[in-house]
Amino acid sequence: MANQLLKFGLPLAIISFLYQAVFRDLVFITLGVGKTIQPISDFPYTCRRIEDPRLSACEDMFLSDATRQLFLACSEPLARQKWMPNIARFNHSGRSSNDAVIAMDIDKPTDKGSFEYRILDTIGYPVNKHDDKTLHLVGMTGNDSPTAIELLLVNAKPSRDPTTGVLLDNDATGANSTIEKFITGSAATTLRHAATYHHPHIATPNNIATAPGMSGFYITNDHGPHKTGYMHALSQILGLGDVTYCDTTANSQSQLQSQLTCSKLAGGINFPNGLLYHPTHNLLYVPSSVNGNIRVYRPSYRSSSGPSMPTLTKIQEIPIPYAIDNLAIDPQTGDIYVPCLPKALETIAGFDDPYNSFPPSTILRVRRVEEGDAAVGADGKGKYEVKKVLEDVGGSGTPLPGTTTVLRDGRTGRLFLSGKSNPFLPCMDQSICCCALRETVLRICARYSPPWESEKAASRLATAL
Repeated sequence: MANQLLKFGLPLAIISFLYQAVFRDLVFITLGVGKTIQPISDFPYTCRRIEDPRLSACEDMFLSDATRQLFLACSEPLARQKWMPNIARFNHSGRSSNDAVIAMDIDKPTDKGSFEYRILDTIGYPVNKHDDKTLHLVGMTGNDSPTAIELLLVNAKPSRDPTTGVLLDNDATGANSTIEKFITGSAATTLRHAATYHHPHIATPNNIATAPGMSGFYITNDHGPHKTGYMHALSQILGLGDVTYCDTTANSQSQLQSQLTCSKLAGGINFPNGLLYHPTHNLLYVPSSVNGNIRVYRPSYRSSSGPSMPTLTKIQEIPIPYAIDNLAIDPQTGDIYVPCLPKALETIAGFDDPYNSFPPSTILRVRRVEEGDAAVGADGKGKYEVKKVLEDVGGSGTPLPGTTTVLRDGRTGRLFLSGKSNPFLPCMDQSICCCALRETVLRICARYSPPWESEKAASRLATAL
């Protein structure tokens, strides 16, 4: 009897483990089995494509509400398929030479359905004499104010010989990724380079998050420390991605790697993507592009004579059965907007053929639910409402294929969407009925509330529709 149990029980246990660890996510998240994808006509938005070669392949965006500028990290669709170290594309000869940060004035529409914009020139970059002036843009974030805007960019540049500057075999070495800090302002025309951050723990950076009052930044390493090779390929399955924090206190007047202190704070994540620090919740939200869900961490800080290095305590996971890309906050309501890939394999096909393959996209809104006077229970966990606010089945003519970032302008209710290899920029306006209702709410609230409370009430109502 024991031999029979061993004979059949061990294989069943292995199969069960593999299903739980690998195949369940492959079937339901990567392949999207069982998902019902709605047409875009089911949602209260009117959609348009902004067709402009300079507004294509924009992996990420940052909205400066103070200056009414949308900053976009753009590239070229066909170049992305050649050089994209985050997904093991290391053909540096095919990389784009036209990556740029675009500043778009979102209150200045043009007669072509777009908005006025400027391609920002970089001042003081690069620092290394062997690097050219080209950026290789992935994720980005910013700190906003009416007088100055700080932008932090993931720069996935190819590795070079440090002495000669000759490009190395990046299939073997991986990218020489850095975090670049630039300063700009209202009506931006240039980016003034402030610092280059480089460290062994900035190995496979995907995106960046900052918190008010902190001297550094968080990043996700989507493949952990593994830039290339078998472990790079297996890291998504084994969950080797991490969240790292870099303290820049000693780096404020210098760009030397030796003065940057970085530490891994959380690990065991399958391809962590565009993380988000929520200033109201004082929580760090980290999504996965492999097994879905959003991990919720509470930062805490320890004082010492050295760098100020936080710790992260995992509080909970918000269940979301989709591959997730870059999280973004609606500054008016505090809601989190979540771009999802309902059929992730089709997204890869769209990446390889961006002008002819159009994968579906799903946009979710995550809202922390207030219960009485408390949004958090005694165990520290919050309650979250997850709602689908936009979706498209994909195919020819779709307005939002393979969306990697979505930002909501709280003043207009407009959604701006971008995709890593999309050859255009989707823009979604609220339907006429929603806009009229929003204006009515603003007029009523203005009689009894301060302007910012009126705006928040209108945004809440509009996003609830």
